[in-house]
Amino acid sequence: MTRNVVLICLDTVRKDYFEEYAPRLQEMASVSFEQCRAASAWSTPSHASMLTGELPHRHGIHTHNRDFTCLERSETFLADIPDHTALGASANVYASSTFGFDTVFDHYSDIAPHRRFPAGMDMEKFIQDRDEEGIQRYLEFLREAIRHDHTLESLGNGVLFKANDVFRRAPVPKLLDDGASIVSSEGMSMVDSTEGPFFLFTNFMDAHGPVHHVFGYDSDLHSAPNDWTSFAFDDWEINTGGVSAEHEDDLRNHRELYGAAIDYLDRKVASFVEEIRGKTDRETTFVVTADHGENLAFPEDEELFGHTSSLTESLLHVPCYLINPPAGYETAETEYVSHLELGDLIAGVANEETPDVFRERVPAELIGIGVGGAPRDPEEHRYWDRMLRCVYDGETKYVWDSLGGSREYEIDHDRPCWQRRIGEDVTVPSWARDFFDVEISEYKELARASETDTERDVDATVERRLEELGYR
Repeated sequence: MTRNVVLICLDTVRKDYFEEYAPRLQEMASVSFEQCRAASAWSTPSHASMLTGELPHRHGIHTHNRDFTCLERSETFLADIPDHTALGASANVYASSTFGFDTVFDHYSDIAPHRRFPAGMDMEKFIQDRDEEGIQRYLEFLREAIRHDHTLESLGNGVLFKANDVFRRAPVPKLLDDGASIVSSEGMSMVDSTEGPFFLFTNFMDAHGPVHHVFGYDSDLHSAPNDWTSFAFDDWEINTGGVSAEHEDDLRNHRELYGAAIDYLDRKVASFVEEIRGKTDRETTFVVTADHGENLAFPEDEELFGHTSSLTESLLHVPCYLINPPAGYETAETEYVSHLELGDLIAGVANEETPDVFRERVPAELIGIGVGGAPRDPEEHRYWDRMLRCVYDGETKYVWDSLGGSREYEIDHDRPCWQRRIGEDVTVPSWARDFFDVEISEYKELARASETDTERDVDATVERRLEELGYR
């Protein structure tokens, strides 16, 4: 009998912080792939690699083309589980219908943190589309809500949207979380309405920046003021100028709130897992991972912040845990597993198998800068937008870029997210370059020359959400 499979993507959660702040999910899991590596360093290419099992230069969805509509279901692992209904609920705007990510799914739900009842009116879009001010805007909202097919949900969205706006501006914790509650409820609703085996994809964005204190976070885990957010400092000031004494308080607040967000996700997602297990008769396996991690300006992050323009261990070393898998794996598997093998893992588990997904060497790739705010100077921008590739071999990692740079790093399998540079301008072995079909500088120029304009067409609501997430 086939199994249900739920893929839980904890967006932007690095392996070491997961180990420290997510004890419940670790306790629930019976298998951990200790050396799991993401295929890329930010959402769009990483999600495409998880779906296709291909590197970004092969699937073609990356910095210079963020549109998933070119992807066919037959090109994804969903083609290997044709009897499973493919469901999805995501709070990540890049993994949403806006960019065509829903195309390969049977049923998909875009989650906006401000829209607590997805069936009701989208308050942010309502406000963007209206010219009325003051009482006239409220009256028009009431009229629209009453006419809407889901009046109560629309009214609820309005009340919570306004309350969250008030709390956001006051020196108190933010009222609403960043989507975890809605992703859980939408995922559960989809499961309830589906007959037969299903595959469910979920993306939880609560650990993604900007971070801030939220009602529900454990205040014992951080000392950040209630009105502090990571908008208090400029990521690129750190990336271009390095860490200075004036950054210490902000970095401490960010790191602590990042940990508190993961603790919050641990509680919410553990409850979500238990709820699904309690409502499904068919065996269900949960795969808990992250699309990538996060640089937090530690020395081993090379004092970089965010998830752009690098292939550090903090970005690529991600958690990967199995809850209720078929028998066959060791409790702690210590060989390399890449997200490029994630589809084979899911398809195998769905069919009561434990496929061999382990590799001696694994690659990763970043085609260019993924977030906004980069330096505008053409030469500086060229550096930060360079293409990067890396390959792991044992406890060595080779990294090279489209500008001709190359480095060798020592990593430690017992120290998640740690690396130490041991060589500069090194010779990259031919076997490492053989993982890639096109020479790096050649592909970068091809990708830049064929860049699409898909993001120009997003509406004001999506534009604002991208700005909030630091992608503008």
